[in-house]
Amino acid sequence: MSSIEQFLQDSEDVYEDLANILASKQLDYGPGNINNAPGGAMNGILVRMNDKMERLKNLIYHTDGEPQNESIDDSLIDIANYAVIAMMVRRGSWPKNKE
Repeated sequence: MSSIEQFLQDSEDVYEDLANILASKQLDYGPGNINNAPGGAMNGILVRMNDKMERLKNLIYHTDGEPQNESIDDSLIDIANYAVIAMMVRRGSWPKNKE
């Protein structure tokens, strides 16, 4: 396997993990937590991404040892999935609220 083929396989493995987590969280949260965010969907996503970035900086630069409640990987997954949600909102494919 060439290095680019390995890179593609490794990235596809990550994307699959992200998609599975995004789908499972969508079942728990539903679309309303994004659609009904104060200031609109994109503002809500930006606020959540900023919260995750601040948590990530704290975990990397200010925590001794292993995090107690959320891992660095958990924060990275959430940031990546918020980016996916933002793209879906912009494309008009984010689900509407359940009636």
